[in-house]
This record gives sequence, structure tokens and C-alpha cells, in this order.
Amino acid sequence: MKTYALTYWFTWVFLVIAAALTGVASLKQAFFGGLFASGLSALLTGMYVRAGARYAPLLGATAGTLWVVLMFFRLRWFGQPDDFLSAQWTLGIDISVHAAGFAGAGLLVALRERHGFGRALGGGLLLAGAMTAVPYGVIAWIDHRVAGPLEVVLLVNADVRPDEGPVRRVGAVRAELTPAEAAFLKERMLVVDGPGGTEVQDEAGRRYWPLWRRRLVYPGNPGGPVRTLLVLLPPDLAADTWELPVHQEPTGVALVVLGPSKSVRFSGGPVSQAVRLELSLAVKSREGVPTYQYLQAEVFRRSPVGDLYAPVQAKGLAPAFPTTATDEPAKAAESVKGRPVRPKFGEAPAAK
Repeated sequence: MKTYALTYWFTWVFLVIAAALTGVASLKQAFFGGLFASGLSALLTGMYVRAGARYAPLLGATAGTLWVVLMFFRLRWFGQPDDFLSAQWTLGIDISVHAAGFAGAGLLVALRERHGFGRALGGGLLLAGAMTAVPYGVIAWIDHRVAGPLEVVLLVNADVRPDEGPVRRVGAVRAELTPAEAAFLKERMLVVDGPGGTEVQDEAGRRYWPLWRRRLVYPGNPGGPVRTLLVLLPPDLAADTWELPVHQEPTGVALVVLGPSKSVRFSGGPVSQAVRLELSLAVKSREGVPTYQYLQAEVFRRSPVGDLYAPVQAKGLAPAFPTTATDEPAKAAESVKGRPVRPKFGEAPAAK
């Protein structure tokens, strides 16, 4: 019974500490989740003893991996969507932590009768620590390079007089360019301080203002290095979907100018092969008249070993100001007398 207890408590304490240090789960989740996982480890005590020091760690690592996979599919079939999304993010570290805890407990039990408790405990801790630290370091490096937050800043042209700027909607969050972003744009376009704040002018003399800023974040890496992608949306583009490249470095700024027929113009250094942004522009109509536009953004990421990350989506991106002189869909419909009306970006559909 004492050997069973040692297996249980070693596994449980290691799982709690490792989970807290790696961020694989909250302390509460690690506390109660480790209770059940450690019970399985204790049930394997007799097998650890019979397997010996050579095979007990392998047996424990296999059992720990199978336990994590079983819990992963339990969340997929019966859990909440947010919990399953978080489990997708932490699957690699979760397997590493449990495999290490089970393997360390197996080595501890196998060495205890032959080499004493002190040496057995040291060997178990050394093995478990190495099995956690090495994979965690590799995964953390991949996350740093690939899975950090992506901040998207959309710049659009507004239908205003030359001596005016766009009027922000009441309560709208004002999107602003940072000094670093403004300096980056000044190397490629004309950036001036106008009546509507900082504005950007393209080669055709059209004026653009930041409409919204949105940070797309994975649940497990909210504080990582931030890529910034400035997206220039020229006026009168038809509804389409663009696959936007993202720069390779996990920090820094890049510029993408959208064009017709899915074309894009990228500026900002080497392009990442692992991260891309898909931006979709759709037009909603009322009684056959284009009344408003909306955007959907989705970030796709690939790790060096395949698709380990679920896409991050953003829908219904709210603009800070109207992009046409007519602000109401009903007025837009009434103003149509045999001529097309330029679609408006981001406005909610009128109630029928």
C-alpha cells in the first residue's frame, strides 16, 4: 500500500506543479484533474515493479499519453466549445506533462526497492523534469514564432469633402495609428495630419483613415509577440476573399493593399510560410440595392509538424465611421433612380 501511495502522490504533485509552471491549465483544473490522473498512475504500480527500471518509464509515458488523448476526445464529444478550443491549444504540453509525470512515477517505483527511496526519488524527478522541459521548450519556441497575436488595422477611403475628415459614430472606438506604424507607412506612402486625424494617401491621391483595429489572439498565448498587419481597402472593390501574407518575424509591421480578383500587394520583409490571414468582404442588399458591407477575418497557422492550431475568427467587425455620405440604408435605397449606389462598409442591416 505504501508503494501505491508513493506512486499516487508523486504523480499528483508533479502534475500540479508542472501544469502551473507551463500554463497548461489553471491551478484549480490541475488540482482536480491531477487527482484522477494520479489514480490511474497508482493502479499501474504493480506493472511498474514488474517492468523494472528499463521499461517502467516507457510504460508510464504511454499510459500518460493515452490518458490525455482520452480526455481530449471526452471534451470534443461532451465538453463545451471553449474548453475544447483551449484543449487543442494545450494538447502538446498536456501530453508532455502527463507522460513525464507517469514516467517519473514508474521509475521511482522501479528503483525504490533496489536503490532506496532517496536515489529513486531523485531519478524520478530528474527524468520527469527533463521530459517536461525539453518538449515544453520546443513547443514554446514554435508558439513564439508562429502563434503570437496578430493585430489587423483596416484603412479605408471615406466619401468626404477634401477639407473634412470622417465623423466617428457615437460611442465608436477610435482607431489610431501608432508612431511605429505611421513611420512604417511614411516610407511607402504619404502620411499627413488632416482634419480627421492621421490620414494616408495612395498614389492616386485617395485618402484613407483607420476604420478599426482588431487583435486576433489564441487563448493560450495572449501575451506573446504581436505581428501587425496594415490592410488598405481601396474603394469600390467587389465582394471577394483575399489570402493575405503575414511577415515572418513574430513582431513588426507589414502592409497589404487589396486589389480586384483576389490580388494583393505586400510590403514588409520576408513572408511567413506558417501564418496567413484570410479576409472576406461581403455585400448585403435590400430590395436589390447594395446597402452595406461587412468583413470577416480568419487567421490560419501551421506548425512545423502540421496543423496543430485551430483558426481564430472575427466576424461582424464594427467600423468607427461611415464610409459614404449617406448613412442610412433606407435613404440609400430611396436615392437610387436608375444609378448604382456605392456600398457602405460595416453598417447593420435595416429592420424589415
